[in-house]
Amino acid sequence: MPSDALPTALLSDAASRPIALAGRIRPVWRGARLAGPALTVRTEPGEHPAVRRALEQATEGVVIVVDGGGFLERALWGGRMSALARDRGLAGVVIDGAVRDVDEIEELGFAVFAAGVVPTPPVRAGDGETGSAITCGGIVVSPGDLVVGDADGVVVVPRGDIDEVVARARELELESLDA
Repeated sequence: MPSDALPTALLSDAASRPIALAGRIRPVWRGARLAGPALTVRTEPGEHPAVRRALEQATEGVVIVVDGGGFLERALWGGRMSALARDRGLAGVVIDGAVRDVDEIEELGFAVFAAGVVPTPPVRAGDGETGSAITCGGIVVSPGDLVVGDADGVVVVPRGDIDEVVARARELELESLDA
């Protein structure tokens, strides 16, 4: 996460509407942090092809955000995908679904936030889509929205609100230093 990224709690305080994903979406290893623009994915529960396509489409600094329907029976992401994503310079991944290979992901130092962990592999069939508005953790996420994750969870700042929310968060940060 960029060193100047604001904490999720401060961004949430600065927003005029809810921006925090459901609390079930947590970092899969202690210390994981991410910040960057969203590349969105919608997939059928447990199906992997659209997630793989998103990884191939993603550019440096992007956070892949996956609407996996909260399905926890099959992992949509793991160690190999994390290694590829890290090598491509992605900022991280957020999945409303399950992941696996947690030790490997932590060793790579790649930021992964998910609703759960399960060893079962994904189904490599089905389709899904990338680059459209999705719902992840109860919040609508559109391509280009700012996604920030830390120990407190994940927030998504709509693209059109980024300047306003970040400016307000910086004001709140200064106020807390003066107090």
